[in-house]
Amino acid sequence: MAESMTSAVGTPLSSAEIAEQVVGVAEGDSVMIDGVADLASATASQASFVVAGASAKRVTEALESQAGLLFADADVELGGRPCIRVENPALAAALLSQLFHPWSPESGIHPTAFVHPSAVLKEGVSVGPHCTISADVHVGAGTSLAAGVVLEQGVQLGKACVVESNTVIGSNGFGFVWSGKRHERVPQTGTVVIGDRVFIGAGTTIDRGTYGPTVIGDGCILDNQVQIGHNCQLGRFVVLCAQVGLSGSTVVGDGAVFGGKASTTGHLTIGAGARLAGAAVATKDIPAGLTVGGYPAWDLRKELKAQARLRKDL
Repeated sequence: MAESMTSAVGTPLSSAEIAEQVVGVAEGDSVMIDGVADLASATASQASFVVAGASAKRVTEALESQAGLLFADADVELGGRPCIRVENPALAAALLSQLFHPWSPESGIHPTAFVHPSAVLKEGVSVGPHCTISADVHVGAGTSLAAGVVLEQGVQLGKACVVESNTVIGSNGFGFVWSGKRHERVPQTGTVVIGDRVFIGAGTTIDRGTYGPTVIGDGCILDNQVQIGHNCQLGRFVVLCAQVGLSGSTVVGDGAVFGGKASTTGHLTIGAGARLAGAAVATKDIPAGLTVGGYPAWDLRKELKAQARLRKDL
């Protein structure tokens, strides 16, 4: 996205200006736009989008929409309506929405938050109400902590991260050894190291490592109520949707995606770019780039065929 244009809520942009910002080609009459909405609710002063490869039904919805401007790829026929042709319409809509709603949390520490004297908070950090930042924590510049976030001892959080309410990072991992008489606790002496520009949703828990660190790579996105066990190692740009659970020592490659409630047993490797369908349970390593589903997780196409046969026989 180009850097020359700035906007804010209530400051309209012309379709030509918007096209420049999203690196697209404007078609049709020039219009002024002051916001982004979905097809069903958009007004004449708002933009919306038709997803790439959209179905005929979706295109009809776009044609019937009151949106003043549409983002669409080159293959969608819009009957001459004002539009901007882009490769990724959903991305273009998101970039435009960022212009109208820039992320600018107030820096500073809320008076109800507790910050240990040994913690290091870099420039522009925002600490919300009732947060707890323990000893030897390091928080990178521009990171935002919403209400009730807990960062346990030694946690390292990178730059420009967002941590939503009531998330706990650095809690003790589930470390116990059976002695024959009782469960003996294994002291969790590692920590959690989180990269830059990581988004962590509300109510998420990330356990500290047993001896070494639990690691979350740059640009990862963790949805609400995700659980990451001790010693897990996530590469860059991993996506974990709601209620994903990673057992201890799971290694996840760059760009892997877990659908809601997907999970792993411990000590597995999920290859780069692999995809786990919602509620899939990985019980063995998943190769890079493979899409899996079911329990135990296997090739999603085989899982869907098996489910179809089962239902046919019932």
